[in-house]
Amino acid sequence: DLFNNPGLQMLYEGVYRDAPVSDNGFIVNIGKLVDDIIDNQVVSVKHRVKETEFDRYSITYFLGPQFDADISRSMSGEPTEAGRKYRIFGEWIKDYLGA
Repeated sequence: DLFNNPGLQMLYEGVYRDAPVSDNGFIVNIGKLVDDIIDNQVVSVKHRVKETEFDRYSITYFLGPQFDADISRSMSGEPTEAGRKYRIFGEWIKDYLGA
């Protein structure tokens, strides 16, 4: 069971808790920016990976909009949290990553 190992934790009510392990499923984490753009229809969750005493394997894939994408408003037209400071994704990600 190479991929049936714990390690991912999610922040819930101020405490990091282990994410459930699934034999045949996967977990999709979205970030706060996506949460804002889709009008909080899916909630972003702070998460981390804890150290384990065994080899743990995971596949990480990051997906973001084009650098010139307008992130100032959500799908319904409401201002986003990021949009209060940035209009386009490239400005936001540069600051977010400290680049």
